[in-house]
Amino acid sequence: MKARNKLLTQEVTIIIVNMILGVGTIGLPSSLAKTAGPDGIICYLAAVALYFVGTVLIIWLAQRFPNQGLADYSSYLLGSVLGFVFNLVFALYMISVVSAVVRRFAGITKIFLLQRTPLEAIIISMLFAASFLTRNGLEPIARSCQILLYIFFIPFLVTPFFIPVFDLGEFLPLFQSDFVTIAKGAFNAIFALAGIEVMLVLGSHAENPRGLMRPALLGISIVSALILVLIVLAFGSLSVSQTAKLTDPVFEMIKFIPVPFSIFERIDIFIFTVWIASTYSTIVIGLFTASHHLAEMFNLDSGKGFVWPICVAVYFMSLIPGNEFEVTEYSNVLVFMWLFLVYGIVPLLLIISLFRKPPDPGRQKRSSKQKRRKQKKQTRETTGGAVS
Repeated sequence: MKARNKLLTQEVTIIIVNMILGVGTIGLPSSLAKTAGPDGIICYLAAVALYFVGTVLIIWLAQRFPNQGLADYSSYLLGSVLGFVFNLVFALYMISVVSAVVRRFAGITKIFLLQRTPLEAIIISMLFAASFLTRNGLEPIARSCQILLYIFFIPFLVTPFFIPVFDLGEFLPLFQSDFVTIAKGAFNAIFALAGIEVMLVLGSHAENPRGLMRPALLGISIVSALILVLIVLAFGSLSVSQTAKLTDPVFEMIKFIPVPFSIFERIDIFIFTVWIASTYSTIVIGLFTASHHLAEMFNLDSGKGFVWPICVAVYFMSLIPGNEFEVTEYSNVLVFMWLFLVYGIVPLLLIISLFRKPPDPGRQKRSSKQKRRKQKKQTRETTGGAVS
């Protein structure tokens, strides 16, 4: 049976949640605490507001061209040359995002789980596993993400166990930071929230492209709420000052959950498993988006042939940063690219689309059918003349 190449309405939300939840979530509380102290919560809420605006812009653009991917309508709006350059840069951006995620995943895994395993071995193992699901197409990816989504909610069942060590006083005093500090903290939070840009490519595969806005905003709301819970738990249980000193405070606070009667032993291992699954889904969706976008650029039916070359590129790009500081700088560059894409290129394409009416896909199909009929008729006439 032929695999379905369309995303159901609920699967749009699932894809967005799986793309965003991942490696960036773990270190976000520490980054916010270092930048703004208790006002890190304000920084995060500002980043979420900024992200909602970006989501609306991206979905508006996708809805303007419901039956076309980014590679198609960007070339139509910008012209063939500028469109090709932009699509190539976007593909490079997606590959860079995957490489940043893979590198952060490998670094954290090496610190907490596999201290004696080479970084290269961790990266290769993850890319090898992710590439198999990526090559199977959109439907298996969506179904796998649906299963993983239920697993993501399980760690939040231990939230009540934090009550004995939770201190509301850690959130005071608020509103002590200036605008520049809030903006810097919001900037640092963007990397943990990035991912909605995949809808520029996958939006055309939605079952109802005109109704993308609701499931997209629902997905962003779910992710924002889950990450907010993690930040609040880290600040309230570990203290803001302690959170700022830790590289990955979410993993550290899990180790000290006061579980009564020792119901669970080594609950941190289970949390690690969920985190690995969430990072895996992020990498898979990123690989599929990059490969599918390249396939649309070159008018190919499938992006399977690009998956392995992209994995090779991701491997070498993930090894470029030599230490954690360079990984952070690498991530900051990607945040700048995200801001330029969402608040620069997307509004530009929206404005141009107001003056250039989106092509009628039905008319294009009719014209292509007429061309094929004309070619067949000419072929028959040529063949008949040769025989006579």
